[in-house]
Amino acid sequence: MGMFDDILGKAKDVADVAGKKTGEFVETSKLKFQCVQINNEIKALYEKLGSAVYSMAKSGYENPELVKSIVDEISELLQKLNETSEKIADIKNVSICTCCGAKNSTESYYCSKCGNKISSEFSKEYEDMASKAEEHSPENDEGKDI
Repeated sequence: MGMFDDILGKAKDVADVAGKKTGEFVETSKLKFQCVQINNEIKALYEKLGSAVYSMAKSGYENPELVKSIVDEISELLQKLNETSEKIADIKNVSICTCCGAKNSTESYYCSKCGNKISSEFSKEYEDMASKAEEHSPENDEGKDI
């Protein structure tokens, strides 16, 4: 029975991993679809903005409130797109370069495309640990009564 139990245990482990990967795939697919929808909305707003500016320039009429409202709407959608892309990167366990947008391994310290320093959770944790160590270092304890 021991061999059967081992096989059954391994089969359960494989099923758990497959279920997790399937869940990640479904979530990533949903997020990618959201990105496509957001990009389509942004494209439509760019066209609306261009049409409005062209019409105003042609007629000699100015409406800065209209332009500002469209620009604000585009900015909100770009922020939403960025947040959705970050969620996808988290699921895929990659970090996105803030300079060029390239995808890098979460273990990378520098971007493989442009060389920009990548801020990662690990480096933030390391910096926090280092600052705490400095606070409690013997040099900082000089002159204090024990």
